[in-house]
Amino acid sequence: MKKEEIKLDWVYPLKKKILFGILAILTLSIIATMVFIAAMLRESLLDDSKSKTQELSHAIETTLSSLMLMRNPDMMQGAMENIGKNNHSITMAFILDRTGRIAYSSDRKGIGQVLDRHAENSCHGCHRHPAAGPHEETTIIERNGMKVHRNVKVIYNEEACFGCHPRSERINGKLIIDRSLNGTYALITKIELLIFSAGMLCIALIIPFLSRVLSRGVNKYIDEIIRQNYELKLLYLLMERLSKTIDFEELRTTVFEILKETLAPDEIHMVFHRSYGEYRMATWTGERDEIARSKIVQGEPLSLVINKWLEGSLNEQEISPDNRLIYVPIQKSDRSLALIIIKKKDEPFDLQRLGLMQIMSSHISVAFENALLYHLAITDELTSIFAQRHFRTSIDKKFLEFEKYGTKLSLLMLDIDDFKKINDTYGHMVGDSVLRDTARSIMFSIRENDLAFRYGGEEFTVILPSTGFTGAKLVAERIRRNLEEHVFEEGTINLHITVSIGASTCPDNAKTAKDLILAADESLYQAKRNGKNNVVVSERRP
Repeated sequence: MKKEEIKLDWVYPLKKKILFGILAILTLSIIATMVFIAAMLRESLLDDSKSKTQELSHAIETTLSSLMLMRNPDMMQGAMENIGKNNHSITMAFILDRTGRIAYSSDRKGIGQVLDRHAENSCHGCHRHPAAGPHEETTIIERNGMKVHRNVKVIYNEEACFGCHPRSERINGKLIIDRSLNGTYALITKIELLIFSAGMLCIALIIPFLSRVLSRGVNKYIDEIIRQNYELKLLYLLMERLSKTIDFEELRTTVFEILKETLAPDEIHMVFHRSYGEYRMATWTGERDEIARSKIVQGEPLSLVINKWLEGSLNEQEISPDNRLIYVPIQKSDRSLALIIIKKKDEPFDLQRLGLMQIMSSHISVAFENALLYHLAITDELTSIFAQRHFRTSIDKKFLEFEKYGTKLSLLMLDIDDFKKINDTYGHMVGDSVLRDTARSIMFSIRENDLAFRYGGEEFTVILPSTGFTGAKLVAERIRRNLEEHVFEEGTINLHITVSIGASTCPDNAKTAKDLILAADESLYQAKRNGKNNVVVSERRP
């Protein structure tokens, strides 16, 4: 979203009215015009603030909806507290259950309180008297001596909620957001003072000169309004897009897209921790316009930054002196999640957009933390690759993509040859070490968008999207060769292993996900019968 695309249709016509009024009307006519214009400004700014409050409330509701479905009260409360901490305009955010009790709140002290909508002063803005219901979703109330915009979103009982809430209930609760109007009223006061001062001075001063001065003053506030509106809309779009998935790979792609649209960079590098002090990195460049796995050569300037981050010394956003490089560590609850490096080659970043990165990084960190929790749930604890229970979901999803777009899909099934002998000879600790190293070797042998799983015991599977017969065989041979050449338990046992691999391709060997798995499994057993340590590509016909 570009700043130029943001349209505040009421601002520029209003500015023209102010200027023409000053030029055309004198004395009392000028004062009357100023009163009228000030009233319009006040109403417009309050309406704009109301719209912002509603947009922010919708964005928060969208984020919380996904957390509600996870049925994790601690995560819900943590999200509510983060909303209060990361958005200074929100004075209070809380969720009422059906009885009027505060179930979640940005302020823990309020949890458990029961609000009587007819007795509570802060509720009278919506509930006029006991017989009347709310007259609108967003209204201005006075809370703790401060004017706030209160937005109330009803949380309806939908089918996805029936696991926790009875079907007979129509409403599960209400999400209430109180957003401070201090900044809006301060801006209104400044503009009113500017308008009425200009009206009085226009009687004695030269009108053309005064109109130029006033024009510059109004432009200043218009730019401020546009800037605030731009930031709020960007935040809204960011939260909406980040809340759509908790899948780590999909989220990573979404973050790449957001950074491309917001900052218009030439390069984006995204670095993630791996085991044993290593890292994996995905890179996007404007020249190729695709995300690919990459590696920085030791000694390059970026490698020094990555090493600093891996050591835990880079904890805050840093910008190069020429404003062409941004280093954004993404962390949450003292946990380092990722490092984002954004680069421009020929010109510096826009300073205003650089300021937005601080806001964006906090929301990206929340999204990555949620994705990490989901990733841990679908990851095999021993090997740190995907677990077997996630395999079925992934193969079905990739098969739907095949049916939709027609791109080929391949599947590899691997089995470590004579693994039982390793356990019997060297013990299960060595066996576990072999499984871990095998998983690491597989990950280093496949592409960024390929998916590896521990299928069970010493068996592994790899899903190869957009890959046909030739590509599947090439990847399988690379995995087999890398494992055959690798020395396990080097320096002690110096163990060598081999693997047998079966491969199948859709639609050459199968037209359903079940048949694709069956074809790869049959090829694996054929590889075993052929003497092991070889690759067999299925010749099965669907």
